[in-house]
Amino acid sequence: MAAGDDRDRSRAARGPQRGVAAVEVAATILDALRTAPAPLGVTAIAHASGLAPSRVHHYLVSLLRTGLVRKDETRYSLGPFAIRMGLTAVDRLDIQHFSAPFLHDLSARTEEASFFSIWSSQGPVIVRWQQGSRPLTVYARLGVAMPLIRSATGQVFTAWGPPSPVADIVAAELRRYPPDQRRTERKAVQRRTEEARRHGCGITRGGMLPEVSAVAAPVFDHKARLAGALTVLGLRRSFDAAPDGAAARAVRTVARQLSAKLGHKMSLIYDR
Repeated sequence: MAAGDDRDRSRAARGPQRGVAAVEVAATILDALRTAPAPLGVTAIAHASGLAPSRVHHYLVSLLRTGLVRKDETRYSLGPFAIRMGLTAVDRLDIQHFSAPFLHDLSARTEEASFFSIWSSQGPVIVRWQQGSRPLTVYARLGVAMPLIRSATGQVFTAWGPPSPVADIVAAELRRYPPDQRRTERKAVQRRTEEARRHGCGITRGGMLPEVSAVAAPVFDHKARLAGALTVLGLRRSFDAAPDGAAARAVRTVARQLSAKLGHKMSLIYDR
């Protein structure tokens, strides 16, 4: 038996390992600043963190020196170093897995199937699927690229996605139509894109499959870039795909929550 195993069992027998109290106190102060709607004074930080004002002041001196906190006159807020750490953590999130609880929430709210898609060189690609409690004969396979022209998901990307690659894929999809239909379809794409921006979501009623309707909403990251799209879909005969319907409200709400988790400041597009 290795000596390392004996040491590990010995540590476990002694109970929880001792930490550094100063780090934990500093984290409490930083969390108070993180959750505050505006910069705080020393007294307000002490109240929020449950620490004595004199103790808070001593910690703030070191937090200021490290850039974890900044000071404007007599009030404090998170500093540039703390912000850089937070943004780095967001950048390293595996959004495919990070979206899972939000999809579960969306399907629980609507009782319908839902999926999350991100941009790829082929257009929007489904990376996560959540089955709803209502029956649905369609199952969207992971890795499938969604069309920009005929899907609610595609409307999200034409409305808020990267302009140049989106335009290229739209043009490629339009070339599949007979020449005499392309102009009409191009105008329809523009109209649906404008409607998606106005309503804060893309909507199709039998767009890809005659019996299926869908509603999709954009998810943004901390740089206000489109990170992906949340889409909920169901059978057309029972699915409310109106812009002010229950499904649209649910998908906008959950998309707002996921965007907030990614560091995006609340956008008016969700307030419909």
